[in-house]
Amino acid sequence: MHRFERSCLPRTNASFPRYSPFPLVDAVLDEVEINAKAPRPLIMFGLLTALSVSIQGLFDVRKPTGQCVPTSLLLLTVAESGERKSFTAEKFLKPIRSFQKKQESIWQGQVSEWKVKEKIWLIKNKEIEKKIKSLCCKQESTADVELELMKHTKDRPARPRQFKMLYDDSTSEALFCGLYENLSSAGIISSEGGLKGRAFNDLPKQNAMWSGDPIVVDRKVAGSYQLYGARLTFSVMTQPVAFKAYMKARGDDARGSGLWARFLVCDPSSTQGKRLLDNATLSHEHIHRYAERIEQLLMCNLDLLSHPCKERAEIVFSPAASKLWVDVFNEIESGIMENGRFEHAADLASKLADNIARVAALFHVFEGNDGSISLESLRFSVDLCLWCSDEFFHLFIPTPEIELDVIQLKEWLRIKRSDGYRWVKRNEIMQYGPRRLRSKKRLDACLDEMALRDLISISEVRNASVVEF
Repeated sequence: MHRFERSCLPRTNASFPRYSPFPLVDAVLDEVEINAKAPRPLIMFGLLTALSVSIQGLFDVRKPTGQCVPTSLLLLTVAESGERKSFTAEKFLKPIRSFQKKQESIWQGQVSEWKVKEKIWLIKNKEIEKKIKSLCCKQESTADVELELMKHTKDRPARPRQFKMLYDDSTSEALFCGLYENLSSAGIISSEGGLKGRAFNDLPKQNAMWSGDPIVVDRKVAGSYQLYGARLTFSVMTQPVAFKAYMKARGDDARGSGLWARFLVCDPSSTQGKRLLDNATLSHEHIHRYAERIEQLLMCNLDLLSHPCKERAEIVFSPAASKLWVDVFNEIESGIMENGRFEHAADLASKLADNIARVAALFHVFEGNDGSISLESLRFSVDLCLWCSDEFFHLFIPTPEIELDVIQLKEWLRIKRSDGYRWVKRNEIMQYGPRRLRSKKRLDACLDEMALRDLISISEVRNASVVEF
């Protein structure tokens, strides 16, 4: 592979990585999979959503290049109705929603107290203004009262900041305003309507927030403002029909802007028809342990309300993991070249190593590991994100017609072989082969491609063209 003697990446279309070096992660994934009988990738995406929301405001990850980036993730799950997308997502979001609900109750009490203080402040403010007006009418000095007004203005009670982490199918206006006025770290959890939502289609701002850049929010009525250091997780769960409709209407814009390249995506195989019940007692031990760990992280997030400018801690890589990350980055970059793995997905390749670093950091923090990200942790994150990159190809890069032709002809020849044949006349393929190959030009192109791949050989026998397989 170019100048790499041994690939650092898993093979294309490798199986979903089931086991990791993270005991709590594996335990909770196994438990939810047994209980929900949903596709494991779908369960993993539910976990990643919750981890990104809980950790992004507390930690950044420093890549071996020296650049420090957010740990926020953008996640897309495409699955049919009945695959238990929302059910599994809510399993992992439940402790966040419960914590947010408790804080909502506390905040309501703080707002009631603030309203009283605000009313008192307004009365006093009005009286000071009256003093200034009276002195002006008498043409007397207002210097002392002006100082009193300035001091009073500084003492205006601030409206309590709300602990709001989760926004469901929110508008971009409500989201950005919430990040500015309340907690500066949040997640949008979007179901079927998410692809049509205005928050999702504000592409430049989404890209900037993923990178950790400040954004400017312009408003016609209220004043404009800037968001510095805000963190946003975006998890979209949709059905194939809705996804195809979106891609037809706006897919080129989103792909062209680079937004989709920043997403981890999954389109998992269905488990419907295999979700048989048994008499085993369901365990919830590990989901409770998971909830306890999430609550610990949420308590740390609570501190961000009173210290919004608090610097995030940095997660770094161990020397061995740093070397592997650099090798992975270089192999992905080289894969953009002609005939490389990422030849048709340079946009995806440019963000893939970044996402690998983020995922590794999230697992590292969630498990409560000390020190730097280990080699084993990074290897699992590479396997997971490369699996997601294969899913990206399936969803966003249509299979070339020639590839579809090869797939169908291979299957037709396989059946011939199982019937005892070792060769077949070319004209027989034209007459009885796959319907899509019953034109000379198309069949010739397919046979040439298969010959190049050493899948078949073509020879002349008694003035007839013969395909050997």
